[in-house]
Amino acid sequence: MKKSVLFALLLLSSVFYVNAQHTNRQKRDLIEKNRWEEKGWHFAPGLTYTPSFKPKADSAPDVNPHARLAIYLELGRWHLFPGGGNIFNYYDYSLAYKRLSGSEEFEGNKGLFKQNYVLANFNINNIIQLSDYMFIQNSLGLNLDYKFSEKYETSGSPYQDNTDNLLFSLHYKLGFGIKATQKLFIIPTLETPILNVAEWERGRSDYGVFSSRYRPVIFTVRFAFLMKSKRNSCPPVPGGDGKNYDDMMKME
Repeated sequence: MKKSVLFALLLLSSVFYVNAQHTNRQKRDLIEKNRWEEKGWHFAPGLTYTPSFKPKADSAPDVNPHARLAIYLELGRWHLFPGGGNIFNYYDYSLAYKRLSGSEEFEGNKGLFKQNYVLANFNINNIIQLSDYMFIQNSLGLNLDYKFSEKYETSGSPYQDNTDNLLFSLHYKLGFGIKATQKLFIIPTLETPILNVAEWERGRSDYGVFSSRYRPVIFTVRFAFLMKSKRNSCPPVPGGDGKNYDDMMKME
């Protein structure tokens, strides 16, 4: 737990430092608020990976865990905070599917697990704007996961740890954003849990399966879309309502 907290503090301190370095630089807003809605849709395909290790205290010496790749899919909504926010600039929420997979070798036998989850995410996001079209994104969030199916091939390990069907975690995300077009942002992102609440793992941020520990790491590419503002869907035309153009200019 101490390592997870220290990791989070170091990341947040780097956010505030870099943000301070860019405060005095004048840049064009990433979103023109008078032109676009301050909310929209996003989707994020990706991959999961499970870096693994043996617990020092109770794992058999012949156990060798291995990470495996699996898939991730997410669909959700994003909203700017009023006025663009201060430390955190927008929030998002989504529904997603993910598979976590890993393996373990023990005395010549190989164990394999595949866990399938549906989950709900909520994030608050800090934007550090680097240029008119690029930014760094730091996010803190919560995810509630439900494991609806799983498949195991036992390795004959003397330890048979497993996760609960319902998981609740605090996670951190680091992304690099690109304003690809006027309507589209592309944000490659890395995510990992920093504290598991349920299943409670004594404050740890990895999971016990078989005889080993596995840390979920999620790589996604988020596609966030802008929608034109309804407020300006029909821009006024000078003189279009019968008023004299010079009179309108005086009113301005």
